[in-house]
Amino acid sequence: MEIPEQAIESVKKAGSSKPGSTFFQKIKLFAWETGLGPVINVKPEVFGEQAVIYFPGKSGKLSFPCYENDGKILLALTEEELRGIREILIQNPAAELWTRNGWFTATVRLLTPEEKAQVEETVPDDRFFGNLLRNFIKPTLKDHCLLEAVRSAPCTGKSGPGSKAWVWPLAAILLLFTKKRK
Repeated sequence: MEIPEQAIESVKKAGSSKPGSTFFQKIKLFAWETGLGPVINVKPEVFGEQAVIYFPGKSGKLSFPCYENDGKILLALTEEELRGIREILIQNPAAELWTRNGWFTATVRLLTPEEKAQVEETVPDDRFFGNLLRNFIKPTLKDHCLLEAVRSAPCTGKSGPGSKAWVWPLAAILLLFTKKRK
């Protein structure tokens, strides 16, 4: 498949920032990697639901608010966040997706403005961002770009969610040995 010249030019104009560089983004990814991803998504109606997307060999892992419906997962990201992965999406839309329901390979695409408008009409903002975040920061879907991820196949292996879960037993052992005896 040949990439249209116009698409390549728009990527060059948009620039490229390193995705996943914010402190909050790193905290969320640490939670997923240490097996606490389901804890982040314990009350989606209050806190919103998060999913991690990873383009193998192309970028770091990124965590975004998401909404799942009919086997499709919609991810909400800002224009700045999209700038970091736009070129990757054009070259190869295959990604890995970590959700509260598992770890999957997926095909990802950016929704067209018409599709985004339809989602904005049918899906309330709090399905993505939760009631708590909506009360304080007041994010809206109008301020975000939407990616659609369609699951392809389940994944297994050592590099998925919970890959650094060894941190918790190590921390427990260290706490046991560092406790002062009386």
